[in-house]
Amino acid sequence: GEGGQTCLPNHHGFIRRLSIQHIGRELSYALACKDLRHVRSLTATSSDCIKHLPSLVEFEALRVLDFEDCEGLDEYDMHNMDKLFNLKYLSYRCTGISKLPSGIVMLGELETLDLRDTCVQELPSGIVQLIKLQHLLVAVGTKIPNGIGVMRNLRVILGFNITRSPVAAVEDLGDLTRLSELDIYLDGGGPEEYKRLEQMLLSSLCKLSDGKLMSLRITRYGGSLEFLDSWSPLPFSLQIFYMSSDCYFVNVPKWIAPTLNSLTYLDINLTELTEKGLLAVGELPTLLCLELWLKTGPKDRLIIVEDMGFPSLREFSISGEAEAYVTFMKGAMPRLEKLGIPCLVSVATTYDFYIGIEHLTCLKQVIVVLGTDGCAPSESKAAAAAIRNEAVVNLNHPTITIFGEPRDSK
Repeated sequence: GEGGQTCLPNHHGFIRRLSIQHIGRELSYALACKDLRHVRSLTATSSDCIKHLPSLVEFEALRVLDFEDCEGLDEYDMHNMDKLFNLKYLSYRCTGISKLPSGIVMLGELETLDLRDTCVQELPSGIVQLIKLQHLLVAVGTKIPNGIGVMRNLRVILGFNITRSPVAAVEDLGDLTRLSELDIYLDGGGPEEYKRLEQMLLSSLCKLSDGKLMSLRITRYGGSLEFLDSWSPLPFSLQIFYMSSDCYFVNVPKWIAPTLNSLTYLDINLTELTEKGLLAVGELPTLLCLELWLKTGPKDRLIIVEDMGFPSLREFSISGEAEAYVTFMKGAMPRLEKLGIPCLVSVATTYDFYIGIEHLTCLKQVIVVLGTDGCAPSESKAAAAAIRNEAVVNLNHPTITIFGEPRDSK
């Protein structure tokens, strides 16, 4: 027919869950005859006739309201939003809305608000009244609302732009002691007013070090993240650190220390890869995945030996602007399963293209990107052949993918 719906009634005949793919007049008439007072979960997806959906006031028991990917949402009357006293989960993700209904600040039981991939850039000031909120997921670039520090139940914050937010709001982040996941953005450049915000962010992170912060993701293009170097006390509960940026740390930050025995995932940009830098991250006892982005590569090969540590590492990759040549010696990275590295052919030629793949006894997958600047096609072919031969010799028989080979090579 013209509409699509899934109704899941319980044994009393009440509809508890309602999913609508498309709603036209025919389906709206059918729904008008239904008792919707017991619906606890309503999902509306890909519907361009959402205006025919019965009023929200009909769904008085609603706990989950999911509009993700729903089209034409601005045509639907949201004025009764404040009547959904039991609502715990609300998603407008990927709907393109630009303004939230005013009644949203009255949803006292709300625990999750998902505004990712919308056009909402500023939250209503009353949003901080929602003190039961645990997950606040906003569109990239949204300002942090003033007074966020009273929302002590917040566990996950995604999408806020630090440099567009009030200084006091950035300071308030440090009061969110239950925060476990923080994903934030900073605008580029280095005007003086940004410095204060950077220092306030650092201050808040220092306060959160004693809390439950497990994941920190920072995105910044232009500007610097060097201000993070003096993060103290150490964030002992941190499991994930991820940076997406065109800026690089000159050295591995001081807070990345051997005593961080929770850190399992590290994605970090470094100006160059040095033996000292490798030793610093190699001492992390629980590190499972290491992704290094390099600005410049070592001028000669970098040798990874057993004494560098990496006792738990499963995945290791090197990317970025730089080309490098890395060799693994016996006992290096003893649990490594997945490897992605560049191979600068002009340097590797001196060492017969040797990488040491046979020494990585747990290896399952290898990706090598050949750096072919300044070398002949015959050298690139020889490098690819040598690397493949190493993979064959490895008793674990890892799969191997090589990028940058001359096209006529086999």
